[in-house]
Amino acid sequence: MILGIDLGTTNSLAAVWRDGKAELIPNHFGDFLTPSVVGFSDEKEIIVGKLAKERLMTHPDVTQSQFKRFMGTSQKLSLGYKTYSAEELSAFVLKKLVEDAEIYLGEKVEEVIISVPAYFNDEQRAATKLAGQLAGIKVERIINEPSAAALALHQSKQTDATYLIIDFGGGTLDVSVVDAFLNVIEIVTVAGDNHLGGEDFTQVIVDDFFRAWPGIKEKMTSSNLAQLYQEADKVKQQLDHHDTAGFKIMMDKEFFSYQLTNKRYLALTKPLLKRIEMPLKRVLRDAQLTLDDISDVILVGGNTKMPLVRQYLSYLLKRKVSVSINQDQAIALGCGVMAGIKERQSDIKDMVLTDICPFTLGIEIVDGEFSPIIERNTVLPSSRVETYYATRYGQEFIDIQIYQGERMKAAENLHLGGLQVMIPKNMADYESVDVRFSYDINGILEVDVRVNSTGEMHQKVFLRDHQQLSEEEIAEKRQHLASLKHHPRESERYQLLLSRANRFYEDALGDDRKRLSMWIRAFEEVVAKQNPREITQASDQLEWQLDAFEKYHSQGGFDDF
Repeated sequence: MILGIDLGTTNSLAAVWRDGKAELIPNHFGDFLTPSVVGFSDEKEIIVGKLAKERLMTHPDVTQSQFKRFMGTSQKLSLGYKTYSAEELSAFVLKKLVEDAEIYLGEKVEEVIISVPAYFNDEQRAATKLAGQLAGIKVERIINEPSAAALALHQSKQTDATYLIIDFGGGTLDVSVVDAFLNVIEIVTVAGDNHLGGEDFTQVIVDDFFRAWPGIKEKMTSSNLAQLYQEADKVKQQLDHHDTAGFKIMMDKEFFSYQLTNKRYLALTKPLLKRIEMPLKRVLRDAQLTLDDISDVILVGGNTKMPLVRQYLSYLLKRKVSVSINQDQAIALGCGVMAGIKERQSDIKDMVLTDICPFTLGIEIVDGEFSPIIERNTVLPSSRVETYYATRYGQEFIDIQIYQGERMKAAENLHLGGLQVMIPKNMADYESVDVRFSYDINGILEVDVRVNSTGEMHQKVFLRDHQQLSEEEIAEKRQHLASLKHHPRESERYQLLLSRANRFYEDALGDDRKRLSMWIRAFEEVVAKQNPREITQASDQLEWQLDAFEKYHSQGGFDDF
């Protein structure tokens, strides 16, 4: 069985192709969304998803989220006294999704297809593939997120159209033009911003809170800071439905309050909204299309739920934009469709997805300039050749340095590697070489260099994991990650409820704190008996109590402002 996975900055999902359609896989809690959060429990066990997210505020030193933003970099993220790369943390999430899928489906997952932002470069794509390897999962295919969304959309609509797909998630923005006709999905152009997402909109609220309370940032503990981010995220969501939102946080027995209006929020986020404009213009310009040529605008990703974002997009696109598919689920469903295509399922095997090269590929030439060979948005697979000449008399070799990017100076682009080609000593007539780039749909770049005066051929293959670990290093890391003790699946629910209750207790005072303490003690006494039926009943009761407690305080809290 092949599993499709949307590995997101904020949440991740999985889907398969079954009974003629893409089907989402629920996790242990029955939810389709699994938070992309990893941490250690009090017993030093690895926890992933909902339980880890619940502990993000109370145990920030041993919990990490948003690590997708660091994929393909050397950034190390700490969990207690240990540090991990974004690829290693992502491996825990992938492993969790696969385990949940195998239990739900009763089958072994043989392979996964993982979606990535279309604007991920080769380093980031290689890191995503490495995360699968570290999780012990076969990953042959990486699919662009807008491509996945287009597959899901075409499955539901089955009409010919030219779509503008805007994928705005927790950490990245992708904009794509997609042609859909008959059984063909053709990605025409892509553009984006790998450092713009919903988390940036939360950050502006946090920054504004610090401006409202000068000097408080230096006094905050990691737990205070985690609570602040959680409250800021709630304010962001509340402003979708209210003109004003706010919160109080307690530090050293003192309350610090904050209020934000929609008008001020718009002013604070205007620089972020402006950054959406450039990718929109680029995809239309590269596709040589106008807004009138677009059949429909498709919104994908959690950040497109914000009325603020939709209103700004309507302003830019000069049309009302609406939600026609589930923003959270579309990419995962598309990954499920792709899994069906790769499995050659009879009801979908004839569907064709054509993808493109999201970045320009080329080499460094004289004066450090970048010479493109395969331009961005070229349909894959692609093969292009350019001729280059020796630049001085007496030259005996040509140094071919390969880059990926759009900057005029080669050094400002991503360096992929290089090869040195010997030539006959350059004398009266300038020696030349033909450099051919062949780039396939799986991200394998073949570079062939022909010395024209002798016919001698040189070849080098660059995989998307060209700068990644050796097989021995991968095996060593996999062994280390596998050796870490994972939290027992059967205890996840009651551990989640206890973490939630303890978080409420930390925020509460007086009678509320006494009430929560009584609930927690009663629940722990039931858990200690280890009777599954009684634990289930007690869990249901505590969940009801906590839901009621949270609802009461969220409704009553605004009267104080």
